[in-house]
Amino acid sequence: MEIKYRSHAVNRMLQRKISTDEVELILNEPDGVIEQSLDKFIFYKKLKGRKDNLMAAVTLIKSKETFEVLTVMIDFEVQ
Repeated sequence: MEIKYRSHAVNRMLQRKISTDEVELILNEPDGVIEQSLDKFIFYKKLKGRKDNLMAAVTLIKSKETFEVLTVMIDFEVQ
């Protein structure tokens, strides 16, 4: 899987201390996925060792093998 990161996502990853390994885990083994539009999805997961609630990655799926991460969130709540 190829993962591309927009600059906003990189800034939020640094701010929220989220590693690329953690983003890959969220995308590869999510606890859930919310479809926002035809190609935009929120992948979320509770990660061991972190005190945040759920962590989420908002992505555009460019193809079956290419994801573009728009932003990442902590303390995400599924509604």
